[in-house]
Amino acid sequence: MKKYPFFLTVLSICFFSCSSQNAAKKIRSNPQKVVIYKENVYDLCGYEDEGNGIPFNLFDENAYVDPATENKSESYYLPETNPQPADHPDIYFPGNKGNRIVADLQVPYKLTDIYVYDRSKSGDSVWIYTGDMMKWKLKSAFAASEGSGNRGWRKFTVNDSSQYVMIRFSSPRINITEMVLYGTAYKPLPERVAGDYTGTRMPKKMMKDFLGVNYFNSVEPKWIKPFHYSRLYIYTRVFDDDISNPYPQNRYNMLHDGYWHSGYQEYYFFTKDIKNEDNAELWYTVMGEPLWMNNKGMEKSRPVTQIGMDTEDPLSYGRHANMMWNIAAFFGNSKVDTNLLSLSHKPKRSGLGIMGMYENGNEDDATWIGKKYCNPVEYFAQSSADYDGYEGRLGKMVGIKNADSSAKLMMSGLIELDTNRVRVYKFLCNTLRKDKKFIWNGGIQYHHYSTNGKHGITPEEDSLRWKLSRTREATYKIEPSVPCILGENGYDKSQNTRQGTPMIPGFSEEQCQGIFILRSVNATVFSGFDAYVLYWLRDAGVKNDPSLYLSSGVFRQADDGKMEPLAAWYYISTFVNVLGNYVADEVVNEKGNVWVYKYRNKLFPDSAAYFIYCPTHNGTKVDGYKLKTGVTADNSAMEIDLADGSVNGKSVGKKIVNSTIELSVEEKPKFILLKEKK
Repeated sequence: MKKYPFFLTVLSICFFSCSSQNAAKKIRSNPQKVVIYKENVYDLCGYEDEGNGIPFNLFDENAYVDPATENKSESYYLPETNPQPADHPDIYFPGNKGNRIVADLQVPYKLTDIYVYDRSKSGDSVWIYTGDMMKWKLKSAFAASEGSGNRGWRKFTVNDSSQYVMIRFSSPRINITEMVLYGTAYKPLPERVAGDYTGTRMPKKMMKDFLGVNYFNSVEPKWIKPFHYSRLYIYTRVFDDDISNPYPQNRYNMLHDGYWHSGYQEYYFFTKDIKNEDNAELWYTVMGEPLWMNNKGMEKSRPVTQIGMDTEDPLSYGRHANMMWNIAAFFGNSKVDTNLLSLSHKPKRSGLGIMGMYENGNEDDATWIGKKYCNPVEYFAQSSADYDGYEGRLGKMVGIKNADSSAKLMMSGLIELDTNRVRVYKFLCNTLRKDKKFIWNGGIQYHHYSTNGKHGITPEEDSLRWKLSRTREATYKIEPSVPCILGENGYDKSQNTRQGTPMIPGFSEEQCQGIFILRSVNATVFSGFDAYVLYWLRDAGVKNDPSLYLSSGVFRQADDGKMEPLAAWYYISTFVNVLGNYVADEVVNEKGNVWVYKYRNKLFPDSAAYFIYCPTHNGTKVDGYKLKTGVTADNSAMEIDLADGSVNGKSVGKKIVNSTIELSVEEKPKFILLKEKK
């Protein structure tokens, strides 16, 4: 390992000082073991975080082996780590494509040989390729060993120039535990980027611009007031409901959430009212398949233009991308020629100015949907079409950017904090698009719920801030210019679900839900994430419905249609009303029975606020806690306690003595507001 950089230096000098012919001879005569790092290995099937498999296991023992020079006797180190998925593995082997692992060697190499260590017992097929993501060249194909007696190193001669190598497994039964490449780099390797992210960061959002909420049907703007973002669930079949006409003769329906208002002679959408409420932002989360595709009994339900098309080819998504063009042309911020819109209703309109961001799926990486699972290449293919018609290859009226140049694509929310999948998305953008543009410029979206699998747990028990901080830092290293969104998080009030809110003695389910939502929001703010989108807005039906996620709302709609705001809605409203212009400033203390976080007013930096609470849920209370404030302007502060039925909480003045405030702290957070001395 230590000799490798020295070799590259010598090679570089030779390469530039000798004739090209002599350099070529040097390259061919001095093959070395190629060093491969984890960050340059890509799992095209997307199982690393959810499938209990590590693709880099294919290369992780390279430092201990040198099969080109060693005696292959059993006395030498034998690689053991399997790169294949172990949990629900079949979903990661789509059609006849198999599980594919790509290694980026960072620069072109003159490759000579590839060795694999085979521990299989299956006899299934394995393929090795060189080339790139646009065009792979098959270099070797073989059957894995069928018994332990045949295990060992297998050599394959390559003799090709390539920056990328791909291995493809036909089944999860194949057990190739190591892959070693030999060759010579044509130029020096780039310096490895290690350590923490040190580049430019996204500007901190004030709290009034930080919170959002998930819902799907109309609601009065006053109930959305605490939330800057609205993430609106809607199905593809609602827009693409034409079952009679094939693409491009089909027509789309934009009127699911609106209608033609004869009095105003214009379309009315409740989302327009939401948009006008404090200039809120909203987007549609367009999920599923078009109506014509429903109930076709397809094993793989991707919204391709015709059944049977390659789900990994952007050109297969022309109809879906044309639908997204029509949505962006209708709801977006740019006027287009209405004669170009393919709508089933009249009059035609464009540029309604309601939204400028669109999400083209939801949890497409869900593992529980079996063969319908969407791998990273499939989602990239759909997204590249939906974004700009695959860089215009699908035509002009295809993709949101071709309808509204300011439109943004939000990444379909991932079921967990799966940064490896995002890393693969970035790789696909770099290798499958000419412009190398990261197409989800609206946001990189993760979902996460604090649970032990049987019941909800507190954000502190879940180490939520730390988990999100690691995720944010990893996301910065992947794509630093795009916001990082926690798109789903929350608690059920029902105690019968795996997401039921933890309970605090003496508090109701509604109050506990509100307390732990606020503690989760605070953890998200101080993790560095750029937005928090609550799941869910409104309950309907049975109070505290025992079904999962059906009691996650922060207000309830009664049978008579009357809305009942719950404790969580009041607590969130108080949080925004008190800290609306504030941003995260400092984690003061996260040890012991009292945790303290400091916010600062972005508009008036001498104004500070403390978010303070006990991080437990067993009834802990600390009296006489001394909060150190530093030097203040007037030795006074305001304590604000959360109160049911109030959007501003309950306020009481506090004296500051010797730069200290004495107060009682409990598991329900409270705010301390003060002005520091300049």
